[in-house]
Amino acid sequence: MKILLISGSPRGERSVTFAFAKEILRGARDAGAEVETEHLSGRKVGFCHACESCHKAAMTCHIKDEAHIVILKMLNADGVVFATPNYVNQVTGQMKALFDRTSNLIHCQRLLGKYAAAAVSSGSGNNQPVTDYLGSYSRLCGAQFSGSVSCGHAPSAEGLKAAYALGIKLAADIGAKTVYEEQMKEIETRRRYFAEIIRRRKADWDGEYRYYTEKGWL
Repeated sequence: MKILLISGSPRGERSVTFAFAKEILRGARDAGAEVETEHLSGRKVGFCHACESCHKAAMTCHIKDEAHIVILKMLNADGVVFATPNYVNQVTGQMKALFDRTSNLIHCQRLLGKYAAAAVSSGSGNNQPVTDYLGSYSRLCGAQFSGSVSCGHAPSAEGLKAAYALGIKLAADIGAKTVYEEQMKEIETRRRYFAEIIRRRKADWDGEYRYYTEKGWL
């Protein structure tokens, strides 16, 4: 069982967000998971060019940077933890740049069968919009969302305890293949939506059309 933490803080290992999210990893590790961390501050991730190459042929991005390294780790993990400070009620630019490069993961729900969780910190404490967004992004990619934790400028002892418990829960969901029925309904509804678009655009998005055909989703 592999769980990947993706930290979007510009401060990397020095960030409050990472200190908070590490408790999720500690809980997951104690529950038997193998854990790994990716700091986006240490990766070169460029902006999406909207060229649609990720929908065509081999479904790969033409931009030669390090986004593909992080994305491949997402695909190879059983669970992903997204950790970010709250910047103006959103994830950081580093994390959003990565998400914008995962359009194929969204169209083809390539995180289907995986689980996700989130940790968010902020000075304001108004973190609900960000945790909601991370849950939505996870489900768009096909992953069920095990939950989130958030804190203000510094996590409290209670917050750290909640983060540790979330790590245990994430590992348990992976091990038990937990099914969140409402989330799966949302994921399946979104798949039908994209199936219709991909069917209409099969001449342009031939890679995704083949993927959906092989999955039996068309």
